[in-house]
Amino acid sequence: MTRDSLSPLLVAVLFGVATCLGACSTTPTSTAPAKGTAAPRPTLAQERQRLGDLFQGTPVTLAMDGDGSLRAEVPLKFSFDAGRAVVKPPLGALLDRLAGSPATRGGSWVVAAPGDPKSKGSTLALERAASTRDYLVSRGADPLRFSVSAMGGGGDVALIRIVVKASAAAAAAR
Repeated sequence: MTRDSLSPLLVAVLFGVATCLGACSTTPTSTAPAKGTAAPRPTLAQERQRLGDLFQGTPVTLAMDGDGSLRAEVPLKFSFDAGRAVVKPPLGALLDRLAGSPATRGGSWVVAAPGDPKSKGSTLALERAASTRDYLVSRGADPLRFSVSAMGGGGDVALIRIVVKASAAAAAAR
């Protein structure tokens, strides 16, 4: 090859190298929040929508109450075995997501559980509500922000109810 035929080839190679080096020196754009800036906390309504999509086709019921709190209800047969207060895996799946959600962090919780349909008294119902609370606390919920109660003294209610009210800071930010 002659010197004249190398010139266009040399120019093309140098141009390619310069382009690559130029691309390496540019600052990439990012869609992530700026360092030190947290993503906005989801609302309880957004969490209800997310969980509703996740539990669609299951017997889990999720709703927003008039005061802005999130109410979740699970049929008793998916929550506890007869005569027992140990959380069953289907209820645990919901509780894991509720306790781990940024939307529920700092909120207050109300847990109401029934006894067995044939049982009398509220001892088993209170044990179930306390077991649900303990499960949520073991997953990160604040133990000082709970209220537990028995539902339907005679065991006539066949579901467990968990209500989460937004923290004061989250409610003020709305």
